[in-house]
Amino acid sequence: QYARLVEIVGQHDLGVGITLGAHQSIGFKGLLLYGTPAQKKKYLPRLATGETVAAFCLTEPGSGSDAASIRTRAQPSPCGTFYTLDGSKIWISNGGLAEIFTVFAKTPLRDEGTGETKEKITAFIVERGFGGVTHGAPEKKMGIRASNTAEVHFEGVRVPAENVLGVPGGGFKVAMNILNNGRFGMAAAMAGTMRGVLAKAVSTHRSPMTPRPL
Repeated sequence: QYARLVEIVGQHDLGVGITLGAHQSIGFKGLLLYGTPAQKKKYLPRLATGETVAAFCLTEPGSGSDAASIRTRAQPSPCGTFYTLDGSKIWISNGGLAEIFTVFAKTPLRDEGTGETKEKITAFIVERGFGGVTHGAPEKKMGIRASNTAEVHFEGVRVPAENVLGVPGGGFKVAMNILNNGRFGMAAAMAGTMRGVLAKAVSTHRSPMTPRPL
């Protein structure tokens, strides 16, 4: 049903299709896949109505397809009730519009077996309203300009521990499964775009022309 919807949107305006896809295909897809009942109850109603817009924050200046190399960090508090999030993300669709972000950051985790502490990726649900969340100017792009793309910065953002998405240290799996779903939605939107382009090409080709004598 969702694929059919974004195909129709993509057929008319891919910029709007990307905005919708960034919101639903990846922005809050993690909440659907890994959210707790309490997290879903708190966030999904506003996201479903469009009252709030979502964004997916993974890519960084030095980390594109290699998600494991991200440098954004989330330091747990001594009391264990919150994390302090610091870092920047780039090329974030809906970055200047979103109120809810799915953010990936490295967190220190202690191996109970060896006692060694290692940094692993954890996924978080972050609200702009937490404070410390800012964004840059919209990127100047060659196309799909109706889709907002911007840098997003997190500085000293206090994220409640209950906003961990999935399990601490399980963020890489969360990110990959979200992207797998997101690629499906984007492919549907592009299929609609191609359908629209073909329709316009055929319509132009069939326009009235003066018959040439044989």
